Amino acid sequence: MYNCIMIGIDEIWTKSEKIKKKMINMLINDIKNRINFDKIENRRGRIIIWGYKEEWINILRNIPGIKNIYPSIYFETSIENIKKYSLEFFSNFIGNINKFKISTKRIDKNFPYRSIEVNKIVGEEILNKYKLKVDVKNPEKILYIEIHQDYTFIYDKIINGLGGLPEGSEGRGILLFSGGSDSSVAAYIISKRGLKIDFLFINIAGDVYLQYVYNVYNKLKEYFPNSKLYVYNLDIGHLFNVREGYRQILFKVIIYKLAEKFARKNNYDCIITGESLGQVSSQTIDSLKVLDSLVDILVLRPLIGFNKNEILELSKKIGVYDIRAPEICKIENYPTTKPKIDIVISELNKLNINFDNEIKKIREINNINIEEFNLKIPDKKDLIIIKSEEFSKYNFEKGKKYLLICKNGVLSKYFAKRLRDIGIEAYYMDEKTAKMLKYI
Repeated sequence: MYNCIMIGIDEIWTKSEKIKKKMINMLINDIKNRINFDKIENRRGRIIIWGYKEEWINILRNIPGIKNIYPSIYFETSIENIKKYSLEFFSNFIGNINKFKISTKRIDKNFPYRSIEVNKIVGEEILNKYKLKVDVKNPEKILYIEIHQDYTFIYDKIINGLGGLPEGSEGRGILLFSGGSDSSVAAYIISKRGLKIDFLFINIAGDVYLQYVYNVYNKLKEYFPNSKLYVYNLDIGHLFNVREGYRQILFKVIIYKLAEKFARKNNYDCIITGESLGQVSSQTIDSLKVLDSLVDILVLRPLIGFNKNEILELSKKIGVYDIRAPEICKIENYPTTKPKIDIVISELNKLNINFDNEIKKIREINNINIEEFNLKIPDKKDLIIIKSEEFSKYNFEKGKKYLLICKNGVLSKYFAKRLRDIGIEAYYMDEKTAKMLKYI
């Protein structure tokens, strides 16, 4: 039915003419990078894609800077064409509605009929042909008519976009990513403020946990198709040698310092986190002050005023709630909520970490072969846990659930697949991830 898509832009219109032009071009380039079409045009108040495919709508809904999306038909502007095509367009809804309304916007002020006159003319045509009722307060269908000098556009629905500013219009940010709800929602929220985002995951578990994280990142690529995922493997064993109560904040300091160095080296403008004020010990006001004081880069926290339920609801909206990475156990049971900066610095110095050298170990992850059965591992109480030395001699039975664990997850993956092939429900995990998730 539709033959084009009109796009309405959001805050771009509040900018100066120079900035507005630049941002519209950025938005158009973003659209071009995500959708393969023949022609797109920027005209007063609208961006027009001269073509239509249903799958384009969901892509456009995830592009920052787009306020509304209007699947439309277009034709040469004349009152006769407006009557003709309005009747044809409305025929698609006959049998499903009884009450309607016409809403006309006259972009071309030289068009000889005022908006209210077009409403009346088209409304009478529909009344005479289809015997429906006009109801301007509670219509079951609204026919929108937008009249430009060369073409007129007709549409019947307005689809909300993300809004905000085009990607990259406010710079680049590196987001501290865990694969959980908080960092995922933070990415979604900040994306509407014009930042081009890449993701940095500090992995303290193993390769199996990386699969969880990559699965969430893959989902978020619907919003950030050009984003990159970087991974750094951190051994937290040495943190148990630092002062008790300060291990959790030291862990966060190390993450911050790695992100700061990486951001500086790669020309990012800021760090983004999923922190919410007071949610955990490392997110108290005292802890955040310490963290900010130890890095020389802007830190953005888009969720700072959100509560957990609000974050979880948004994670459902963007499709990561059911696939989010499981929470890793705490490094210590009684972390301080009021860390002292001098103690933090002293304990950090004891670790003797050369962050300039450490960021050289950060690598980009382009693809991971994710096996679906391994991303939905049942609770520990529902599993029989088998370690690698027992794989070959254990008597596995159908109807029971097994978690196979080996040092690196390679052997356990092989055996789990063999068991799956013969109808036994088996999962696999590396030792490090199993410990962090408290399976062993």
